[in-house]
Amino acid sequence: MKALIIIFLTLGIFGGAAFVGYKMFVLPQIALKKEKDAPPTPVPPDPTLPDFNKCVAIRHSGKMVEAREAFAAFIERYPESSKIEDAKNFLGEINTDIFLSTIPAPEKQIYIVKKGDVIDRVANHLKTTDDILMRANNLQRTMLQIGQKLTVAPGDFSLVISHKQNKVTVLNKGKFFKQYAVLGWPPSQAKKTGPKAPPPAKIAGKVTDKIAWFNGTRVTIYEKGYASALHWIQINIKGCTLHSVADDNSPQMPPGGGIRLTPDALDELSAILSKNDPVTLE
Repeated sequence: MKALIIIFLTLGIFGGAAFVGYKMFVLPQIALKKEKDAPPTPVPPDPTLPDFNKCVAIRHSGKMVEAREAFAAFIERYPESSKIEDAKNFLGEINTDIFLSTIPAPEKQIYIVKKGDVIDRVANHLKTTDDILMRANNLQRTMLQIGQKLTVAPGDFSLVISHKQNKVTVLNKGKFFKQYAVLGWPPSQAKKTGPKAPPPAKIAGKVTDKIAWFNGTRVTIYEKGYASALHWIQINIKGCTLHSVADDNSPQMPPGGGIRLTPDALDELSAILSKNDPVTLE
C-alpha cells in the first residue's frame, strides 16, 4: 500500500513538472513554428488607390492641365500614400511636358513677333531665358519671323538637393515641380551613415552658371552641337555641380567631382534653371 502511494506521489510530482515544462517550453515553440509557417498577413488595400487611379485615367485621356491639377491635389491631400512617389513622378513629367512645349495652359503668356525681334530680346521681355523660349516653342533655329506666335509659362524656380531622399527636386514658386534621382555623390558630399552620424545641415547656395560641352569645347545655345551637348549646372556649394558623366577620369567631369544625374535630367535642368536660382543642400 505504501509503495502504491509513493508511486502515485512520484507520478504526480513528475507529471506536474512535465506538464509545466510542456506548457512553458514546448507550447511556445509550437506556436512560434506555426507563426513562421503561416502565410504573411495580407496588407490592407491603400484607401488612396481609387483617387490615384482617377488621376492616372485623366493623364491617359490626354487632358494635361486637368491631370496636372489632379496629381497636385493628390500629393497635397495624401502625403503618406503608398503612391506618393508615383504621383510625384507623373506630376513631374506633366509639368515639364507643359512647360517645355507648346501645350496650351492658362498661365502661358503669348507674344507676337515684331520687326527687329531676336530671341534674347523677346526672352528678356517675357522675363524668361533663351533656352526656355526655344524649347517651349520647338524652335530649331534662332531666327524669328514677323507675326510668329510664341508662348511661354512663367517660372520662379529653386532647387533642393537631398541626401536623405537621394534626389534633386525642382520647385516652382515653392511648390513641387519635378524630382530627379541622384546617381552618384562626390566624396565631399557622400552621405554619412551609422548611429552616430549627425543629421545633415542645410546649406544655402545658388546656381552660378550653366555650361554645355560639345567635343570638349564649351558651346552656347546659338552654336552647332548644343543640342547634343553635355550639361553642367554649377552651384556655389562645394561638390554640388550637377553633371551626367559616369567616368571619374573624363575631362568633362567637374573639377573635384559633382552630383551625377542622367543626361536627360541635365538636359531639362539646363533649360529650366537660370543663374541665381536658389539652391538648398540638405
